[in-house]
Amino acid sequence: MSDTREQFSPLTIAFHWAVGITIICLLAVGLYMTDLPKGEWKSELYGYHKLAGTTVFMIAAFRVLWRWMNGMPVPATDYPAWQHTLATAVHYCLLIATVAMPLSGAALSYGHGHPIPILGLFNIGPPAKEIPWLGDGGSFIHYWAGWALIGIISLHVIGALKHHLMDKDGTLRRMLGARL
Repeated sequence: MSDTREQFSPLTIAFHWAVGITIICLLAVGLYMTDLPKGEWKSELYGYHKLAGTTVFMIAAFRVLWRWMNGMPVPATDYPAWQHTLATAVHYCLLIATVAMPLSGAALSYGHGHPIPILGLFNIGPPAKEIPWLGDGGSFIHYWAGWALIGIISLHVIGALKHHLMDKDGTLRRMLGARL
């Protein structure tokens, strides 16, 4: 089933909420754990963070493929061109960031000599020797993309609330599975 103006497909809704909620949790945990002192709790959190990050990457990759095959969401109603342009830009940034964050996290981890867990089934690495340029580059991208993603998600939520509370056009209801 494809997305329509009246209703999003169950796959679109599932991808949206699975990736969205997981990314928000990963951002919160990421901000929390970076300030923790070294120790068992911090190491455990990093392990869960990496595992969730690689898992969300796989889901996000399927989401990007789905979005490519299905096209961008059709607006619930007509609205000014600048709002459509902003919404499209935010959607593309969200898609890019949901792939860039886990990739940069994997580069950071692998480059600094740590394994990358895949679905809790096996690990990639660790490398025989650290790869500083990969770890440092991954760290730089992961840090700044994380802050950018917080801003992009904020714009996305503000836009959804604007559509729901001010425009009352059913945009949010569609993402909750309702039909217009």
